[in-house]
Amino acid sequence: MELMKEISERRAYRILSERPVPEDAVRRILEAGTLAPSCYNNQPWRLVAATGTALVALRAALSEGNAWATRAPLIVAVAVRESDDCRLDDGRDYALFDAGLCTMNMVIQATAEGLVAHPIAGYNPKKAKAALGIPKDHVLITLVVVAWRGSAEAGDDGLLAPWQKESESSARERKPFGERVSMDRWNLG
Repeated sequence: MELMKEISERRAYRILSERPVPEDAVRRILEAGTLAPSCYNNQPWRLVAATGTALVALRAALSEGNAWATRAPLIVAVAVRESDDCRLDDGRDYALFDAGLCTMNMVIQATAEGLVAHPIAGYNPKKAKAALGIPKDHVLITLVVVAWRGSAEAGDDGLLAPWQKESESSARERKPFGERVSMDRWNLG
């Protein structure tokens, strides 16, 4: 089994369709998140899948730059309570890292389903937590916007800034491999 296809095809598209995501796909995406590795298998993440009335309330918490996400039929909130995970003597707290692993599993599964999964940081955390009933002692790490990719016409509804619309069809840019990876010994700038 090779995952490079899904990894390389993953894009943070913003032109979305309002078409509902099938319940079985939602379940697979959430399950993929829960199968992520975690420090001592503590599994500190908590996921809230917003599809109904909670989704309507959650949309009000999105920043202006993420107005495009209001089209999504599913937004998954990823939260942790840092005390639920490993705290190591040298100051490393793994809860945030573990939440990132959970999120990436969901993104890869959504991509395999033919969906867009776009994690965002642009929202009002207090409003988002209130909309979803997330306790105050939890950190809302990200919202993962999940939807079918929309048509170019959907990008003309005023929800995208010009640069966002342009990014939909631009080449995927990645920094050169050799600038980010070294073997055996650090030789990176």
